Amino acid sequence: MLSADQGPEEWVKLAELIERHYFEYDGFVVQNGSDGMVYTATALSFMLENLGKPVIFTGSLIPATRIYTDMKRNTILSLILAACRQISEVCILFDDKLYRANRTIKVSRSSLKPYDSPHYPPLARMGGSLKLWGPLLRPQPHGRLHVMKNMSTPILSLQVGPYAPLEAFVSCIENSKARAVVLACYGSGNAPARGDFMQTILASAAKSSMLVVITTQNRYGKVDLGEYELGRRLLQMGAVSAMEMTAETTYIKLKYLFGRGFTNEEVRAYMQKDLRGEMTVLHSL
Repeated sequence: MLSADQGPEEWVKLAELIERHYFEYDGFVVQNGSDGMVYTATALSFMLENLGKPVIFTGSLIPATRIYTDMKRNTILSLILAACRQISEVCILFDDKLYRANRTIKVSRSSLKPYDSPHYPPLARMGGSLKLWGPLLRPQPHGRLHVMKNMSTPILSLQVGPYAPLEAFVSCIENSKARAVVLACYGSGNAPARGDFMQTILASAAKSSMLVVITTQNRYGKVDLGEYELGRRLLQMGAVSAMEMTAETTYIKLKYLFGRGFTNEEVRAYMQKDLRGEMTVLHSL
């Protein structure tokens, strides 16, 4: 299956496979296509509750059939790191760097450095030797592994732009069964204000009991809705800031929280809390 076709059904199958063989191996390596890798790896980072072993996603940009493929090195390094007892989380290994999955974004389709982690440094690097930064790792869990399998809650994703048709946004919201909408805005969360554009979208979402989460179209920098007057008004209307979370993680985290059966207000609160190392806050769960 193409990685672009992977979704909740495939995520659950993979999580169940890891659960079934959890006590047979020290860690797991998943070879996955690069297009859907971030979504799949991020989904597993939330679904595998109390994960106490490394799950390393990797792949290649050069086909594995080519003699100069990058698959060989990526796989060897992934196997080494999958045997590391200090790691107890889902990661992505590419270009001699180990990233936390839910902090990772894909930045290139052609470079052998396709991934980056905008707001969190790599957990490990391979130079002359392998260097693993212990203080950056997730702590070991205290409970037994549990797989949260309900990841099918629909979430709507929309991106604002200059003179975007308001009626299209409203129609998407009114005709959707989604529990939340992720709005990719400018910079720190700014968006068009002409004609009450954003206020109308939030009002429409409120009528549909749909939570609104604001992310940024920028690769670097966090959402701060308190920076502009419009953002402050959106906060008053009930919008939630994704802060430094990537758009992919915001989307997956919402599916996970609603899948857990939480109400809108409970999800709103949990979106501001760190669950799997996906954001930096003073106090983590």
